[in-house]
Amino acid sequence: MMSNTQAGYVVIYSPADAGITHTVHVPAPQKQQWEQIKKDSVGNYYMTSLVRAVLRLAVGDKTVNSQAVIGDFKFTYKVSADRKNIFINLIELTESGPKTNQSPGLYKAIWNGAKWATESDINTSMDLNHKWSGGHVAVVPGQFESKEYAGERIGTHVEKAYFPGNTSSQNVKQDGNHFSLFWLNNEFTSKQHKNSLVSLIQTAQKQSANVKWLVHGEGAATFIEAMKFIKNNPKSTDLFAAQKGMSAQEVYFSNPRGKHSSKKTLEEICKSIGMNCAGVNINTKDVLYNADARKGMLTEVTKVMGGAMFAGGGAAGLGNELGVDTFMKVKELATTSPGLASMLVIAGGVIVVASKGASASGYARNMHGAISSTFGSGNQNWAG
Repeated sequence: MMSNTQAGYVVIYSPADAGITHTVHVPAPQKQQWEQIKKDSVGNYYMTSLVRAVLRLAVGDKTVNSQAVIGDFKFTYKVSADRKNIFINLIELTESGPKTNQSPGLYKAIWNGAKWATESDINTSMDLNHKWSGGHVAVVPGQFESKEYAGERIGTHVEKAYFPGNTSSQNVKQDGNHFSLFWLNNEFTSKQHKNSLVSLIQTAQKQSANVKWLVHGEGAATFIEAMKFIKNNPKSTDLFAAQKGMSAQEVYFSNPRGKHSSKKTLEEICKSIGMNCAGVNINTKDVLYNADARKGMLTEVTKVMGGAMFAGGGAAGLGNELGVDTFMKVKELATTSPGLASMLVIAGGVIVVASKGASASGYARNMHGAISSTFGSGNQNWAG
């Protein structure tokens, strides 16, 4: 119940409300707008993120950014000297906030009979009623040149992960079929994107909706942060209640990259929030950005080189095998990145040369896949 407060403001949350420790005020002219946002927030991840941010302030969370852009809104606030009162301002950006054709957000990628085509309009919610084989498909792609290229290429990952073999054309490539594409525009460390993912996941959870997530490449880092947030901020202290409805969702990680991208870690994080891990497909050539791939490469190098990593000389010969530009790029990265040089010796073949002669040379030729995954577009493809 909103009530009058100091001149020009109304209260939207106060300690009289259960669990609230701070009084939250908004400008009186925005009263109706806030009521509408609270009413419409279910199913709209922008509005859900906005309401969640305000509630975090209301319970004393000091980590909320003092200003942020959430969807079509600019959200700012100030705190009184005694920190008991929070004054929020909301500026609508629908007209003043221009969006590029690559703006991060939720899009639809539709099968048009020839390829997966990503629509240009941003959506505020997933169409959870649109399902293939019992579940709505949602994708979080890693690094791509554009959302259009991501939608076109990532469809293959969806097919291979969830509809292998001959079932693909029957269940997937049907005119009008679409999947939700949460495009990060290669901004994988954004807190706003993490919060948006939290909202999408929890909205589906609230409806006990069946969702098949496909998380690719660097997108895994953002998705992991969202899952960690859900784990650390449960809806209930009762684990069963907190995870209710989450088991209807599953996630498949394709070519995951990042600090926590090993198969074991991904499975553990999924289990911690009650989401099913449908599978993890590791790009074994992605040795710089995936721990499992590095471990496999180390094992293989040890076999080939007999444990002799450094044999001196021969670096020029390796440059000829890999190509001078690529060799110099790897060498420069090894030189300028503290702690990375020893890994590159193994992963990029930088100094894995010499006394083994033909064996080392043959191994260098096999490193092209690793180089493509690291510096090229190899990780965009389905691995295997």
